[in-house]
Amino acid sequence: MITTQTIDTHYYDQLTRRIRSQVSAVLRKWELLPRFKRWRLTQDPDTGMVVLFGILNNSYIATHTSTHFSDYFERPLLNDLANVLQVEVVSCNCDGLRYAFILERGSLDSLPSHIDYPFLDGDKVFVGVVLPAQVATMDIPVPLKPGVVALVKIIGDNELKGETASSPSAQGPPDIISIDEEEFKKRVAEHRIIWQKSHPD
Repeated sequence: MITTQTIDTHYYDQLTRRIRSQVSAVLRKWELLPRFKRWRLTQDPDTGMVVLFGILNNSYIATHTSTHFSDYFERPLLNDLANVLQVEVVSCNCDGLRYAFILERGSLDSLPSHIDYPFLDGDKVFVGVVLPAQVATMDIPVPLKPGVVALVKIIGDNELKGETASSPSAQGPPDIISIDEEEFKKRVAEHRIIWQKSHPD
């Protein structure tokens, strides 16, 4: 079994510094504020996937700009980030808005382009995923499921719980459902609405 101790710290530290610098440059090019509150490098022990999370400071962005949060997750921007950084980029909508920069896929074949967790329906918890553009069907392909499960597990690990503390815990793993990009953007926009309600003028 692969463990987090297998991460080559020196290599990934260098890669992390490069990515952080390049992400800021790309966001500025798109006229977006490159404001992050936390970065976290972690590895899934089961698949070997190595992920650098860049957690956006949505409170600061909402206070200092009129930018829609969903602008940070537009597919052309994500494609630009992936091309410049030469890594796969998955946008994640959970308690905090974040990018998952996939530094190493490990044993995984494919990943979604966007992931929404938790996706609530009553007291049932789901993981909503937007499928990659090349996947035409709305059914979740079997090879995609391990990647979603691995990302959700990493998002919920002990060292990220500060970012996802209000996420409800499900009895057993959450179900994975397909959502479209518009639904994902709508749910991202809810973060700003919630922030505005908690910070009235």
